[in-house]
Amino acid sequence: MLADHQEFNVVVTAVAPVGTAVHADGHDGFIDRMKHPSWWPDNPRAAVGDRMRAVVLDATRTPPRFSALPSDIRTARSLRHTEPLVRLCPPPGGGRTVKWSTAEEALGTALPADYKRLVEIYGGGLFAGILWLLEPGCPDAMYDLVAQTAEREEILAELWEAGEDKPSELHEGNARLVPWGYAEGAGHFLYWLVRPDVEPEEWTVILNEGRGPLWEAHSVSCSQFLLDVVAGMTTSFYFTDLDDIIGPEDRNRFAPNSQILSQ
Repeated sequence: MLADHQEFNVVVTAVAPVGTAVHADGHDGFIDRMKHPSWWPDNPRAAVGDRMRAVVLDATRTPPRFSALPSDIRTARSLRHTEPLVRLCPPPGGGRTVKWSTAEEALGTALPADYKRLVEIYGGGLFAGILWLLEPGCPDAMYDLVAQTAEREEILAELWEAGEDKPSELHEGNARLVPWGYAEGAGHFLYWLVRPDVEPEEWTVILNEGRGPLWEAHSVSCSQFLLDVVAGMTTSFYFTDLDDIIGPEDRNRFAPNSQILSQ
């Protein structure tokens, strides 16, 4: 059975004005005209026998709808870890409705699709008793995405001016950091490494230890980093001893800001 966000090598089996029929790993599917690269000017027209990479956009349709656009493929890859995280750590309900354009304008950058999905499903709050997901519009500036971005930029600039070493990843032209997570107690901050020529869905995670100058880079999305921590599969030095810090009842628990900050 097909599922949304799955990625396949597909073969075009028929072409029509409205799109192309494809075959993927024993399943038939359809790529609407605007979800095929040939929709863009100067690209070759679709033809029977063409092979391409595509992702499932809607597995509930008959036939299932695919996309072969690079942007949709990148987005699908970034969303793959949100669904297993939801199964492992069920959201308490509610989530958030966010005007993302306002947050992105304030930050000066678009945000990854998987992060937006996490905030919309969970809202901001605490995963596994230790890892806080920042959110736009949080009433407490400590856990607000936009407020923390401005504050951390100022703090890091002062540290670097005082002689602390920048992480090597920031020596690449125009790279910057945007924080998305915070380790309660330890004080570690988790950032996206933002490069102007890299799509948000391809940003990686970089961690700054809370009580020292060390940094740790991970070539994963924020949702994969969260999933790996909750599942006990992380390669991060700073979260490998999670079972010594939190009780088993908190491992798969999410506590939303609305619950924590009202106490």
